Amino acid sequence: MRHRSFPRFHVTKIQYFIFAIACCSILALGFFSFTQSNSTIEKAKVLSDVETPAASIIFTQRETLVYATRLAQWSNGGTSRRSVQIARNILAQRLAVIDTSGRSMGERAQAPYWTALNAADKIVASAPPGVLPEATHSEINGEISPIIDEILAQSRALVVSYQRTVDREMVNNAKRVAEQDRRNLFLFFIFIITGTLFLLLNARTNFKNYRIASEKIEEEQLQLDKTLADLKAAEQAVIELQDINETKNAFISTVNHELRTPLTSIIGYIDLVRELREENPSADLSQYLEILDRNAQILLHVVESILSISKIDSNKGHKATEKVEINQIIDNAMFIMAPAIEKSSQKITFKADEELFVEGDPGQLNQVFINLLGNANKFSPRGSLIEVSLNSTTLKGGYEFARIVVQDLGIGIPKEDIENLATRFFRAKNTDSGQYPGTGLGLAIVQEILDLHRGKLTIESTLGEGTKITVLIPLYLSDYEKLIRERSSDVIERAIHALEDASPATAHSVTHTIGGAIGLYGFEEAAQELLKYSKTLDSGGADLEGFEIEKNRLVTLLKRAAEEMGNKTHE
Repeated sequence: MRHRSFPRFHVTKIQYFIFAIACCSILALGFFSFTQSNSTIEKAKVLSDVETPAASIIFTQRETLVYATRLAQWSNGGTSRRSVQIARNILAQRLAVIDTSGRSMGERAQAPYWTALNAADKIVASAPPGVLPEATHSEINGEISPIIDEILAQSRALVVSYQRTVDREMVNNAKRVAEQDRRNLFLFFIFIITGTLFLLLNARTNFKNYRIASEKIEEEQLQLDKTLADLKAAEQAVIELQDINETKNAFISTVNHELRTPLTSIIGYIDLVRELREENPSADLSQYLEILDRNAQILLHVVESILSISKIDSNKGHKATEKVEINQIIDNAMFIMAPAIEKSSQKITFKADEELFVEGDPGQLNQVFINLLGNANKFSPRGSLIEVSLNSTTLKGGYEFARIVVQDLGIGIPKEDIENLATRFFRAKNTDSGQYPGTGLGLAIVQEILDLHRGKLTIESTLGEGTKITVLIPLYLSDYEKLIRERSSDVIERAIHALEDASPATAHSVTHTIGGAIGLYGFEEAAQELLKYSKTLDSGGADLEGFEIEKNRLVTLLKRAAEEMGNKTHE
């Protein structure tokens, strides 16, 4: 068996390129994700840096409000100058505090803020200590009120400025994060697309290779099956050759035995006749001549049997189609066997109910009944009756046969030997004693001729009472009848399908049509049922509600007819 190469599962250059892009994109995605995580840490630090100045600004604003409140109270005489100075010192300390960014709130404050504080400080410093006299309230209040408003305004401006700075930082951070996310998403999409494309191309390539490999495996399996079939055929041929060789050896042994015995007897009696003639020329030699004649007949029978077997083997596969009158064939066989039957003082009767014709070879059919009558004559006692009858019979499926029965009152056959009687060279135990000479080819010839004619052989026997042999041969069919038989199977199948597809609206026409059609092809019972139902539908007497039940019954009837037709064909 020739070795076949199978396709390897591999990756193409394009797939390598796409795979490289996918790897690069996932590596870039990992790198940028790592850098983005570091950036996130830095952003967290920035946010932390933002939070600390924000707290300082809040505290600074609070101290500014406290200072402004003390100024307002002081200008109205509500508190002493000392409490204002204390609030101013606390504010100064808050402005001097340096946060995590490395800057103090004083550095963040704008110039107007410091100008307002300095102006307030000058007014407070120029005023008398303690609580302001009531007489100065109006003057001091007029001077200090605009300054307080400016201090508060600058304090709010400090917070707003810082808030805007934080907002800008947060927006910038958000933009950077969005850009990084878009970049990472783009890389991720590249990875997904290229990875999917790689997998699809790889799957496509490998599936193609798999399909090619499967086809090659299937070819290898078919080749292997063919090789195994060839080996089995060769083995069967060897077995058949061995069987043929064994059959040949058995045949040679049997022929040698069957020929040697009468030849030895003939040679011996010829010598005896010669000696008697020399001693007494007038001696009566009729007894010896009868023995010589009997042995010569035995030799002739053996040779004829061998020639018959050889002729049958050479004609296997050739179908005889001649129209043969079976009544005449049986008459001829009885005429040929008449001398032997008269010699045994036996009586033979033939009863035929009708004149029948079969299809076959008249010479071979004549050989069948000569052999059957010869066995009946040989194995039946003197003066007994041999009965032959002929009639026609119909087997399951409608096929008609000529039925021929040959019945004798002979020695019978052991039950265990009946099934082997049609085997070449086989002889029943009760006939193999030398009293009944023979080759064991008679019934084998009968069986093989009947096989060529598609006939049947049935043997019934009771030991010591007799044997009944029944032969069935198909009756002759004209060309028209053969055509009907060939088409009947197709017709019944189409009828079944048509009826199964029928609806209540089409049931009448369908049953009428197929009922008439199948009647022409021998399905009389089914045809009558269909036509009967068609008339019921036509007269309006059918129960349409029970249509499916009736249709199923008719379909079952047709299928049974088709099954019987199948059995007929195999018979």
